[in-house]
Amino acid sequence: MSKDPFARQAAKLADLSRAVLVQASASPDSSETQAWEEAAEDCVLARVDAIRILGGLPMHQPALDCMDRRTRLETLLGYWANGCPFVIDEKLFADILKRRRPRPVSTQISS
Repeated sequence: MSKDPFARQAAKLADLSRAVLVQASASPDSSETQAWEEAAEDCVLARVDAIRILGGLPMHQPALDCMDRRTRLETLLGYWANGCPFVIDEKLFADILKRRRPRPVSTQISS
């Protein structure tokens, strides 16, 4: 395993994903599935804060559906857990950022 701090967290989440996502196919809205997804997204957000992404993210893309997002999270965490910490999924990053860190609405001062 890599010495990257995200590798340990990603490995834990990747191991959990096998059990959780199998269960998710039967009950996609279970609290365990939602807790795993939130923890996985927290890991991604921490990673986004730790790396520099040149050129920006495709924030104009439509939101990912639930199953696509879970599959992408599982795949990305698998890469990170297996020593590839610089793999990014731009669409996933953008989707998570749009949902979890909405941009503040600019206020205009009218005269």
